[in-house]
Amino acid sequence: MHNALYKPSIVVLLFVLISFSSLLQAEPLADMRLKDAAGKTHSLHQYTQQNKWLVIVVWGPKCPACIEEMPVMQMMYDDMDKSRYSVLGLSLDYPSFGYAKPEQVSAFMDDNMIEFPNLLISADIYHQMKIGRLEGTPTIIILNPKGEVIAKQAGMVPRKVIEDFLKKQS
Repeated sequence: MHNALYKPSIVVLLFVLISFSSLLQAEPLADMRLKDAAGKTHSLHQYTQQNKWLVIVVWGPKCPACIEEMPVMQMMYDDMDKSRYSVLGLSLDYPSFGYAKPEQVSAFMDDNMIEFPNLLISADIYHQMKIGRLEGTPTIIILNPKGEVIAKQAGMVPRKVIEDFLKKQS
């Protein structure tokens, strides 16, 4: 075997390319009116049109992988330069992919000290956003500062991969 193939920077680059292999044509995310767990209505563009990079995590409070990933997303959010980056959660029911149960989302967020904004959706609402079919949870979606979807990946994505992808793009 050739040792150069296993240098950390090359492995990370390959992992980034594999992880975000579903790079999309830059398309704006459709605006929708969505509720948070407290019942307050928000415009999705309130989050996607802030002229900063946005990492969206689609998750469910009963999804085993999401339970593991959400605290990591919170740590990433805590460490971000908020003038350039943000995180938004889109919560749905797991495993039905139906509309999120506000009490479950609220309890999970409180128990895990999740402070970044979260809005409630279902797989149908996700589909209406015009970003393709929901393939599973968690799903990571990255929007550029223009509010355009530039990457989407189903499954857990390590924090470092997300951060390296954002650095490479910005």
